Amino acid sequence: MYVKGFDKIRQSERLSAAAIFLLWLVFGAGLVLLVDKVIPSILTLMLAFGFIYPAGCLVMFFRLCKRHGVMWYFPAAVITANVIMYAAWGTYRAIIPNMIVLTVLCVLFGCGLGGCFADKEAVRAYRENRRLKKLGEDKPYSSIVDDKEVRKNKK
Repeated sequence: MYVKGFDKIRQSERLSAAAIFLLWLVFGAGLVLLVDKVIPSILTLMLAFGFIYPAGCLVMFFRLCKRHGVMWYFPAAVITANVIMYAAWGTYRAIIPNMIVLTVLCVLFGCGLGGCFADKEAVRAYRENRRLKKLGEDKPYSSIVDDKEVRKNKK
């Protein structure tokens, strides 16, 4: 079963970035809560933040940037949200002190690799279409003078 809303999210650059951002936020917070509250052991900490978190982040960021190209605002939003969570959430600070460095490396490396493998022509065409739509130049040409009145005057 295919839903049209998902197609709209996949096609739009900003909606895709927002969806991946929310997915990353839930994924990261879920891992922190899992390691801190549900299964608090050193093994789960090493497994979660040594393998699962970097691999998941790299895949998410790579797929987003492979489809839509590198967006300057996406890594900035992820890094800012990570710093805010680190400063404001005590549990986040207690779990892993190098979470900011890990996230910065994952987002920059994943977005960079995704940008390298992106279809440059498709990304350029999408951005050009969006620019033309914003300017109103994507509409077909229509004459100011009504063609019916011109034909009547000629007869």
